[in-house]
Amino acid sequence: MFHFRWGFAIALYLAFCPSIGRCQSTIDGAAMLKDVQALDSILRNHDLLNGSDLRSLNSRDDLLSAVEVNAPLNRLAWAQLIHGWLRSANDAHTRVRFELLADSLTGSLPPSSDELLRINGVWEGFAPGPESARCARVAWMRHTWPWIGTLVLNDAISQRSDVLAVDDGGDYSLRAGMAVVDHGAFSRWIIRDFSSGSRSAFKRAFRQCVRVLDKAQLPILLDLRGNLGGFRTRRHAVLSFFLSQAEWPEERESKIGADDKFLGPLIPPMPALRVHRRTDVPLAVMVDGLSFSASLLLADALLFSDRAHVFGVLPLGQSGGCSGSPVDHSLPGSGLVVTVPTLRTTMGKGPLAPFDLPDDASPEAGEQAWARAVQWLLSADLDSPR
Repeated sequence: MFHFRWGFAIALYLAFCPSIGRCQSTIDGAAMLKDVQALDSILRNHDLLNGSDLRSLNSRDDLLSAVEVNAPLNRLAWAQLIHGWLRSANDAHTRVRFELLADSLTGSLPPSSDELLRINGVWEGFAPGPESARCARVAWMRHTWPWIGTLVLNDAISQRSDVLAVDDGGDYSLRAGMAVVDHGAFSRWIIRDFSSGSRSAFKRAFRQCVRVLDKAQLPILLDLRGNLGGFRTRRHAVLSFFLSQAEWPEERESKIGADDKFLGPLIPPMPALRVHRRTDVPLAVMVDGLSFSASLLLADALLFSDRAHVFGVLPLGQSGGCSGSPVDHSLPGSGLVVTVPTLRTTMGKGPLAPFDLPDDASPEAGEQAWARAVQWLLSADLDSPR
């Protein structure tokens, strides 16, 4: 006897929903079983298999229930059941690659935050785990909407509400994911990711930004909103502009599944290029619901070293470390692609904890965070935080 929880119910709805125009190929019980066996092999050292979290156990039972019923499901319904289990890891690196299922991008606009995250609704099953911050879940849903809207109800949604945009509409040009904007009394260094462009393109863009910032000698707002991460070497290059290597907090790396008490070896500084002159101007860091992985490790390093203050709303990850080096796996039964991290980075010496920021997905929260960051940067009695 098995239980039909909401995850399985949503999968059944998606299996028969007439509005779905994509992913109509069906997956039978034998193919589902192959997928589950493959997932067990892929995740054999992962907390999802070794833990006893009730949400994870229930989500896994939904997978096994679908196999036991042995009734065909379309690929999207099966993908959501798999994602329902993977996301219980509470780690945005552990997920189904839904974007690979869409053969086009939707021209529709997303619904409200409440509708996107409505339990038992059509959309919530695409979101990161429920233990993630609400503003992070909303930001991720809006970020992935172009293909989610295509997969489920293409063109059915036509009104946008309470949008929290990452791009502020500036006329700056992002080269290799970064740019410096002159705000008069302070400079804003925008870094949208640590992966755009080739190594040489990054080095050129980085040198150009550093020259501008060094010449201005103004307080800096490091804008990491929307930054989902990227290469450690590029993160270290940015950190080297603000801190000498002797001041960097402890950074360690271990394999996923290793003993939690074993934090792994120390990671030495490995900047993509070295900065010969560091800046000592006041520094504020802005994050939002899409800040994740390398961007949060950078924010942590600056925060733990008392070099900067962090502003914004709760991001997609936590303070103190994150997973990394995700690897894609194609499941043998369905052909669905899942991504699973292989390494874990620990920053500092404390346990993982939420950033001390509000969990608010509204545009007003973003505006207030901006105002607080600017006010802090420009306070007349502000001393350099070092």
